[in-house]
Amino acid sequence: MNKVTFFTKDCCPLCESAWFVVERLRGRLPFDVEKIDITDPGNRRWYAMYCNDIPVIHLNGREVFRHRVSERRLRELIESAEGGA
Repeated sequence: MNKVTFFTKDCCPLCESAWFVVERLRGRLPFDVEKIDITDPGNRRWYAMYCNDIPVIHLNGREVFRHRVSERRLRELIESAEGGA
């Protein structure tokens, strides 16, 4: 099964919009989701990489979006990914 990793932090309007897209697709396509708050103490590596660039979405370990997320494109990527629908 495909895995979407969603990198976020509090007070991020773009993250809220992107999460809405992920949740909507989650109701239509089979994939696992991991939501990572980059400000949690155990996530220093991700904070160093993405502190000014969230939201970031990885699909199966590969970055596919940064900042704005296209629902259509994310759906296409999930459907065509190895392990996809």
